[in-house]
Amino acid sequence: MSDTIKVLLIDDHTVVRKGIRALLDREEDIEVIGEASDGLKGVETCIELEPDVVVLDMQLPLLSGVEAARKIREKVTKTKILILSMFDDEEYIIDSFKVGVSGYILKDVVVSDLIGAVRSVYGGSTFLSPSVSEKLRRQLQGSELRSSRHGPDKLTARERQILKLIAEGYTSRQISEILKISFKTVQTHRAHIMEKLNVHSTAELTRYAVAKGLV
Repeated sequence: MSDTIKVLLIDDHTVVRKGIRALLDREEDIEVIGEASDGLKGVETCIELEPDVVVLDMQLPLLSGVEAARKIREKVTKTKILILSMFDDEEYIIDSFKVGVSGYILKDVVVSDLIGAVRSVYGGSTFLSPSVSEKLRRQLQGSELRSSRHGPDKLTARERQILKLIAEGYTSRQISEILKISFKTVQTHRAHIMEKLNVHSTAELTRYAVAKGLV
């Protein structure tokens, strides 16, 4: 990693984009190297500039934030993606992490949170706005996950590893290649995880992994 965090801003609101740029440019270790106002241009600019971090609006013209994030992860694997959104809906959050973003932050955050989020995802950590994190925890506590007689601690190290990869959007076939185990073994582990956590879909697995900080 270089000494300066190179950031690309993708947001269709010029005032918001300029405001974020002004905030980030005040920091000695952060440099905004480019801007884009729609999803397609954002992906193209990211491929061209290869920034360390992309601050990406959820709602964009031409290509949504989630789709733009998906394409960026495919084309520029080293770039970390920080979603900046007005929405704290669980569906938006889960969809974002499933395509491989590193952080999800709401637009009403204070300046220090935004700067901290950029530094955090650049350093390899996951970042959630405190209100988003708390909402996910409350939903998790009120879900069937808590009522299951099996607890999260019942997951083996391998199961936690596979759960993390599932939540990051990898298919069972890709997980088998990454971990160098058979496809059938991955499917068996997946079934065991779902049984232990009493969940029935990939979305529920992803919500659990995000709330627990596994991704």
